[in-house]
Amino acid sequence: MSLALMSWTGAAAAQEAQEEASEAAVEVGEIVVTGSRIARRDYASNSPLVSVTTEAIENTGQVTVEKALTQMPQFSGAMGQSTPGSSSTSLNGGQAYASLRGLGSKRTLLLLDGKRLQPSNPDGSVDLNIIPEALIGNVEVITGGASTAYGSDATAGVVNFRLKRDIEGLTVASQYGVSDYGDGESFRLSITAGERFADDRGRAVLSLDYSMRDVAYQSKRDYYFMRNRQSNTAIIAQGAAWFGVNRPTLAAVNDIFVGQYGTAPVLGVNGVYNGQIGFNTGDKTVFNLGGASKVMNLKDPETDNHFLNAAGTNMLWGWNRGRIQNENERYSLFSRVDYQVTPDIDFFLQGSLTSYESEGTFNPTLAGLAYALTVPVTNPYIGADFAHILASRPNPTADFAFWKDLDFAGERLQSYAYDVYQFISGLSGKVGYKDWTWEAYVSASKADFENVQTGGVSRSAITRLLYSPTGGSDLCAGGFNPFGNHDPSQACVDYVTRRTTNTNELTQRMAEASVQGGLFTLPAGEVRFAAGVGYRYNHFAFEPDSLLDQPDGTSDILGYSELRASSGDVDTTEVFAEFLVPLLRDLPLIKELELDLGYRYSDYSSVGGVHAYKADMNWQVNDVLRLRGGYNRAVRAPSVGELYSPVSTATVDIGNPTTANTNGDPCDRRSSFRNGPNGDKVKQLCVELGVPASIIDTYEFGAAQVFALTGGNPQLQEETADTYSFGAVVHSQFQSPWLSNASASIDWYQIKVADAVGVLGVGNGIRYCFNDGGNNPTYDKNNYYCSLQDRNRSDGNMAQPRQPLLNLGQFNVTGVDLQLDWRLDLTEIGAPFGGQLSVGSAISYLQGFEIQALPGAPVYDYAGTWGTAIEANAGQAHPEWKSATTVTYSRDNWNVGLRWRHTSEMINSARVTAPNSTTRGVDAYDVFDFNARVTLPYETSLRFSVTNLFNEAPPQVGDIRGTYDPQNYDTVGRYYTLAVTKTF
Repeated sequence: MSLALMSWTGAAAAQEAQEEASEAAVEVGEIVVTGSRIARRDYASNSPLVSVTTEAIENTGQVTVEKALTQMPQFSGAMGQSTPGSSSTSLNGGQAYASLRGLGSKRTLLLLDGKRLQPSNPDGSVDLNIIPEALIGNVEVITGGASTAYGSDATAGVVNFRLKRDIEGLTVASQYGVSDYGDGESFRLSITAGERFADDRGRAVLSLDYSMRDVAYQSKRDYYFMRNRQSNTAIIAQGAAWFGVNRPTLAAVNDIFVGQYGTAPVLGVNGVYNGQIGFNTGDKTVFNLGGASKVMNLKDPETDNHFLNAAGTNMLWGWNRGRIQNENERYSLFSRVDYQVTPDIDFFLQGSLTSYESEGTFNPTLAGLAYALTVPVTNPYIGADFAHILASRPNPTADFAFWKDLDFAGERLQSYAYDVYQFISGLSGKVGYKDWTWEAYVSASKADFENVQTGGVSRSAITRLLYSPTGGSDLCAGGFNPFGNHDPSQACVDYVTRRTTNTNELTQRMAEASVQGGLFTLPAGEVRFAAGVGYRYNHFAFEPDSLLDQPDGTSDILGYSELRASSGDVDTTEVFAEFLVPLLRDLPLIKELELDLGYRYSDYSSVGGVHAYKADMNWQVNDVLRLRGGYNRAVRAPSVGELYSPVSTATVDIGNPTTANTNGDPCDRRSSFRNGPNGDKVKQLCVELGVPASIIDTYEFGAAQVFALTGGNPQLQEETADTYSFGAVVHSQFQSPWLSNASASIDWYQIKVADAVGVLGVGNGIRYCFNDGGNNPTYDKNNYYCSLQDRNRSDGNMAQPRQPLLNLGQFNVTGVDLQLDWRLDLTEIGAPFGGQLSVGSAISYLQGFEIQALPGAPVYDYAGTWGTAIEANAGQAHPEWKSATTVTYSRDNWNVGLRWRHTSEMINSARVTAPNSTTRGVDAYDVFDFNARVTLPYETSLRFSVTNLFNEAPPQVGDIRGTYDPQNYDTVGRYYTLAVTKTF
């Protein structure tokens, strides 16, 4: 029987499967249970463990395993196929991660048959794109610290991909998928071959896999809006002049608007114009925007790329080519050979190679804020109307700031190309003493990354055009007229655009030797142990394009992050031991009681020696009830990337300010900070931080994003995680067919991470400076959070606020997992049509998700909220309830199933620190998936699935309509998949 949709086997079923696997595995000395290094016939997991079947992965309709994990209640949506393109030069574009319990990918250790994989990100995260899906037998997920068994990174838990081993013959599988909107196509073809040789002493497997995923666009879905009039990004193709503290007089502005254009008077403050001036295309006339007046004398028609805001007082930027799924093309090769050298010694050699490319396109370069241009008053394209306005400024000959959507340069595109390989070879065998077995292996792996960026604009080149006395015609054909939406010649486009290339190299070397077996016998059973030593070396080297890493510390490219070259390495030596001690057996209410003790010492070249240990309990009360639980101390040393990653800028959304929320720049006159009871203190602090006093009363921040600066920190120390868990597994002993095949498990867990390594998010840092959550009650400019932001002294805008990587305070995640499984053989109840009906439900309740930003700072509980993630790859959704329930009917050679996925409603996380905030939360989300599969003659199978059967639109997140969370909700819509598998 196959649980055809999201077939997460229950704790009881998982336990039984492990027991059967153990019997076979102990004979060849293999470690078989995730979370332990001891192999034994009757082992059952002492920690909450869930298994994901191959069918579950297939039924997501995707060509990678990412969605199967994200949809599990234990996971939060992380970076993956729905992550949009970005101008941030990250080292992980196109990758896909698993974030267990919302604690981030770097705290979720991914294993392949119990062994570490090559990291694809300097922070230690493993890319799910390198997993050989065609060979996955099942996936085991264990909650809580597992550093004793596997070392660093296993603070949130472990995801162990178990591969099919005994493959014989040739299997060809193909899959095609497409959305209901005709986009987002996917295709996959895999060929897997296996054979035994040398009189069954050896076996070999080879798997080739090709997959591709095409783009899906926002514009094809009616729940996205192409003209978002609630936006706050006022950077338009016509261009706009910003004046800062050198503002024109209101009289001069109205000389033009009233005297020449015949409009109503433009409004200002104290005789000074406090808005911007925009430029109509072709006739050198101007229009007002960004001030208190309605936009007047605008002659260019509105388009999806530039349109009026809801109030009619500003022109906003838009882009109608936004993606909700990025393209990906992947080739992978996996091979393994096992050979029995002698009856007591086995040899294995395993190799994998994954090569894939992903592309992300996003809007043209927006020259504004940190990327703003400057223009001299001598530019020959300045018309008489604008010249008259410029001449009224206190310093009439000064250059002025200029914001412009450089759409003539085309969309920006970042391509990410990865080549990842790993070779593992080892020996295993019998010690010759009792049932002791040993294993020793070495591993060499590497991940090469090339990031190519196009569509960026050279600041120095466009500045030469703007300052040329000929308007740039001496530099390129036709010159460059920035005033209005003019298309320059191709020669000028080529003159200013640049192609940049960044490279990154990650290498890992590992060696480990271990032994395990029985020690001695106690009255309750045999004491068993496992012990070993290990070594691991990780190296990282990043080389940016020289245009992004100028000698003066700046970048010449508008639209892409400035970067710095960086490299570093960390090596680790470890010893570990684990003991399984039977305490009591065959007593009333104690069929079996055993204790699992473990210890690991790790010596890091970066932080020195650290200790991890555990004490787990397994109490089989009777055939019906088993209790389990324990304590784990896990340790995670900072990764090589967290220590040495390059300094770079990243675009970070801070939202739009209103009097009802805490979004945006607190210094903005529209913000709740400026309009609250402490508005005067906020105003004074803004001035002290750098907003000019002459414009503080009219200051508005013209975007919803900032360009934040972040990078590695060599002073980081290790973080520790204490995990407590307690649960029960129940097996039905009823004889009735209605109840005989029923099982359930319930587990409570608490994961408390101290000295957590993470980024202090720029949005929180900005708000905390202004006493959000009581973090700066004296409104002191020397407050730590205030020290993280600099201001441009001419216009007050934030200039690259910092997101430091620190040992933060703590994370404390608490919750309950419930698993229910039931199966009914319909023939046993006399049903005329026969078959089996099965129901499986996985339910997760999040009791608490506490975050303390810094030691001694307030602790905030974000359970039941959306909007705050502990890091970029961790996920912003923390629903109190998340579940997946599957109903499957199976008969003969076919089955059909329906799955219900539920995510409860959430309030916006802004209300945690500002209870009066009215920022919109997220509605509850319910979606259904359908699938069917049939086994045909000649060893052929066919399956069909429909994800999001009723095409349920995603819930809006935040106050801006058309804004969704693609990592946690289905933004692609209804999706069809058809697959066929043939075995020869």
